[in-house]
Amino acid sequence: MLVKDFIIIGGGIAGFSAIKAIREEDATSSILWITDEDRIPYKRTQVNKHIASGFHKEEFAITSHEWLVNNHVELLYDSVEAIDTEKNELSFLQRGHLRYNKLIITTGNSPRKLSIEGLADEDIFHVNTARQVENIIRASAKAKRFLVFGAGVEGVETASELIKMGKEVTLIDQGSRVLQQFFTPEFSGFIQEAILQTKVKLVLHAKEVKYIQDDLGKDNIQIDGINYPYDAIIASIGYSPNIHLVKETEVKHHRGILVNQYLQSSVSNIYAAGDVAEHPSAEVTGLWHAAEHQGKIAGLNACGHQIELELKPFRMKTSVFEQFFFSFLPKEKNTELLKESNNGIIRHLYLNNDGKLIGVLMQNDKERAKIYQKALMEKWTLPQIHELLPI
Repeated sequence: MLVKDFIIIGGGIAGFSAIKAIREEDATSSILWITDEDRIPYKRTQVNKHIASGFHKEEFAITSHEWLVNNHVELLYDSVEAIDTEKNELSFLQRGHLRYNKLIITTGNSPRKLSIEGLADEDIFHVNTARQVENIIRASAKAKRFLVFGAGVEGVETASELIKMGKEVTLIDQGSRVLQQFFTPEFSGFIQEAILQTKVKLVLHAKEVKYIQDDLGKDNIQIDGINYPYDAIIASIGYSPNIHLVKETEVKHHRGILVNQYLQSSVSNIYAAGDVAEHPSAEVTGLWHAAEHQGKIAGLNACGHQIELELKPFRMKTSVFEQFFFSFLPKEKNTELLKESNNGIIRHLYLNNDGKLIGVLMQNDKERAKIYQKALMEKWTLPQIHELLPI
């Protein structure tokens, strides 16, 4: 049976980052990269941002077929059905079986299901993959009224795109505010203000949700006693790590695949990185750059290094409803907060006890977003900020 030196399961940035790291260390070992989608791996965070404009099949590709060929990386379009950790063997939906020396699992996550009595899963759209977003684009040709469940980043971005298309949008969340994972209540208020200036209906504190038909036989979702007619429903209510491949194996898992500080699983020649990995702190990350960083560390360690992963915070940025928002909240509790605003720009700067920048919330300074990132990485002082990032 054919044996590959390295097999990477999952067509996201963590997998690609691992491959690049392996090739920097090892120019000759065989690498097989597996994706269960119908296109070359792509930047998944872009697809729901382009519902209004649409996109072609390889528009957001994170690499090229030429790069893969030049670096002797085989890309396999197939689905892994099972892992045999004793034989170091994978079973595929189409290809049969292959063996590996080192395995890196970067299978990411899947949308949590929105359960509404009376509706089947296939009646609800998601925005996790390009194919799912293409289904929404096709449906929008006939659908006018959209209910979007989930006021996190993807839900708000999706609502913004639908408004661009002239759709009627209701944005629904069980929580008390939008984008609460990344912003303070005050900054969430700025985002909600931008939302409410459009024609989006914002429904927060949603508790009881059920499907009904009105007196005319039209489809409605009833939320806390109020009926909302709709043509299509989109759910973006969170994600769960894709751990199905390890559930019947010796690989330990909980929410995600349990890894040590080297991104190594409980089976020594299997690593996990990105949204599927659960770290010793019990944290499961969910940002693009976090997955990219972890993929690199996993790839290097699979080559024999012993590099410890530092779980650093990463910034989140989004453009919605003609506004730009940037978030890098500090983990430290004892901080000094400085609020500044001018010419439509609002920013909250978090300084540590040494007077160095460790966090930023920002609105409408998109052109300088990379400078904010640099300031955070280099921990600028307030005089540096006012000199190099004046407001």
